Amino acid sequence: MQLNSPPMTSSLKLALLAPQSAMLQHLRGLLPADASLAVSVHTGDAGSAARIADRDQADILVIAGDRHDLTELRALEQVTARHPALAVMLASANHSAEFLRDAMRIGLREVLPHPVTREALLEAIGRVRLRATAQPRRRRGKLIALIGCKGGIGVTFLAGNLAYALADTEGKKVALIDLNLQFGDAALYLTQRRAQCSVADVAREVHRLDGALLGSSMVQVTPSLHVLPAPESPEQAAQVNPESITPLLQVATAEYDHVIVDAGRSLEPVTLRALDYADLVYAVLELDVPSLHDAKRMLQALSGLGYGKDKLRLVVNRYERGGRVTLDDAAAALRWQVAHTLPNSFRAVAASINEGVPILQLAARDPVASGLREIARSLVGAPKSEPARGWLRTVLSGT
Repeated sequence: MQLNSPPMTSSLKLALLAPQSAMLQHLRGLLPADASLAVSVHTGDAGSAARIADRDQADILVIAGDRHDLTELRALEQVTARHPALAVMLASANHSAEFLRDAMRIGLREVLPHPVTREALLEAIGRVRLRATAQPRRRRGKLIALIGCKGGIGVTFLAGNLAYALADTEGKKVALIDLNLQFGDAALYLTQRRAQCSVADVAREVHRLDGALLGSSMVQVTPSLHVLPAPESPEQAAQVNPESITPLLQVATAEYDHVIVDAGRSLEPVTLRALDYADLVYAVLELDVPSLHDAKRMLQALSGLGYGKDKLRLVVNRYERGGRVTLDDAAAALRWQVAHTLPNSFRAVAASINEGVPILQLAARDPVASGLREIARSLVGAPKSEPARGWLRTVLSGT
């Protein structure tokens, strides 16, 4: 799908920077003769980018090279901080997960392949042009992302059933987006209806995405709860890039009162884009030593990315009173208060998962269902109800 196909109506200033003249000639030769695209070329490395950005006042800065490192990213961070409207793109052979994550964190718009192809460069320019001409979307809804501190601790179950609880609260319109791209199956926890589209399908059409297209791509669990499933195969998942996630979330939060994102447990660039956009991030753990160990590392990573206690909440799943590890132990070990607990109710949860029916529908009086309702009520600002017969303990964090 060509993203540069819309008419080139708005003019752009593009600066090309490369350490060798041959690279510059290659880049310049990829660009068509276009009166709406003013191009300047410069010889130099990433250290020259600040000077070029100050002098040219361009809309796009493309920096070519071979294999960039973190030192060069730090130099480019000064550029993105000083020129937030400048779309900085890096053509690099370094596409490691760590490098891509750091590139996104400092504000680079794109990391293109090296040597860059004509198609990749024109699509990247087309995305900048679309952003420049697009009308800003009104954000209506709150976005809540759930991420697991450890594998197998019920993040998908909680994400799906929290979405159902919100949709059942005061008639809220809720979207569940499954960004556990490699192995996500959130839709199966809520419905037996087959999905016709996935996150990958929507990401391919992000240049024309609107509320109608998003709604038609989702599985309708109830009239007020819609689910956008993860891709069916790893090959499709690999086609989803971070640049497509922000427009997807913008449309979703403009159309829905609440958007729940199942982020799995990875800190990949796609996931980080969603976590950055989220109003709240629920980090899910259990009260055992391995889970606390992983939770500590996850909290350190999320804190390092700038997520503070105003955004990040801890949720203990499968909580059992009288266990060897207490809530106080967890708070002391993690230096972070637990916001919510959900009890261990194995039989009801297993039945809900196996039947593909939300636990609030299958076992409405179960303590887990009651706990999910409490979290939903806290998100919409409704007063708390009394805990269900001592099984549920909800601890709200202070600061």
